[in-house]
Amino acid sequence: MLLRLAIALAVFATVWLAVRLWRRPPSLRRLDLADLGIEGPAIVQFSTRSCAPCRTAAPVLREAAKAAGVAYAQVSLDERADLAHRYRIRTVPTIVVAGRGGAVEGVWTALPGNGEIVRAATAAAR
Repeated sequence: MLLRLAIALAVFATVWLAVRLWRRPPSLRRLDLADLGIEGPAIVQFSTRSCAPCRTAAPVLREAAKAAGVAYAQVSLDERADLAHRYRIRTVPTIVVAGRGGAVEGVWTALPGNGEIVRAATAAAR
């Protein structure tokens, strides 16, 4: 009985930890904007060709970038798999707002509310 309880607890802890780590956004502190071909503050979307939510998010992010006065870049991880490894991106779309010098102002693994992304991008532009 005690062994079954210990096994059940171990399985629960493993699943709980796996779910927490999977949903955790990447811990980015700085993006190399020059490597991505971007100058100045930007909204960067990391995506793949087969990602339907990525295609849906792109026009919304373009409008948010225009409203905040920053650049928008969509980086295909199909073509730049090295960036997924470098920035530890495990989920697409991953949306990053980077300020001057590549300092990361915000990271999302899903499309945030438009107001939230515009506020972060506006703060990055300052």
